[in-house]
Amino acid sequence: MKAIAALLLMLACCGLAAAQAQVQALQLPAPPAARFDPVPGTRLPLDAVLRDEAGQPVRLATLFDRPVVLVPGYYTCPNLCSTVFEGVLQALALSGLAAGDYRLVGLSVDPRDGAAAAAARKRAYAALLPGGARDLTLLTGDAATLARLQSALGYRTVSDKETGELAHAAGFVVLDGDGRIARVFSGVRFDPAVLRDAVRTPTPSFGQQVLMLCAHFAPATGRHTTGALAFVRAGVLLLPLLFLGWLWRRRGGRHAS
Repeated sequence: MKAIAALLLMLACCGLAAAQAQVQALQLPAPPAARFDPVPGTRLPLDAVLRDEAGQPVRLATLFDRPVVLVPGYYTCPNLCSTVFEGVLQALALSGLAAGDYRLVGLSVDPRDGAAAAAARKRAYAALLPGGARDLTLLTGDAATLARLQSALGYRTVSDKETGELAHAAGFVVLDGDGRIARVFSGVRFDPAVLRDAVRTPTPSFGQQVLMLCAHFAPATGRHTTGALAFVRAGVLLLPLLFLGWLWRRRGGRHAS
């Protein structure tokens, strides 16, 4: 009964958030073209072949011998990308995680970036990691390969025709050893304790998955994802049946006594 009550409470929270989202949707402007909307559980195309900071080919699957902290952006970005990456480095440094607990991977989504740009960034970032350069890989790739990865990450950039810069959102993901998105972090500053838990337990519990699903809300559009709304609707239909089943069993037990 406690489990049913807990599930009912979570679904009620989800339903309230969904209702609020519909109201907010009427008040928000049109969503920006640039987005970062990863779906937990999505698996990256591990057969993708990119290049590391030395210009050597790297099959993505070879990086998943441990949890991966993946930060998309681009190395020649003059604004947001370095701020996000520095925020990740700071959170990792304060997390208490040891060298070898994770692999930090930067992914340039700009096919114009090459090994030289990646190597320059690696020299700046490696000194800030407990494991140094051995725990850090900075990747580049061709347009077709990057498009596959961006699609899996729910990541989209928009090019400025005048400056050539890429408009993009801020955030990163933690992936489990199978290359699936386990946790999503948005913004430029991150809680070290939350990041530590995400790396040490990349597969969330059922309750965490429910909460993540309920929280999977895009502020730009004012709407929850289709999966979140479907879960809420299914729960609304299922819970009365569970309650009636429990009530029937309880009355049956009383008659038997």
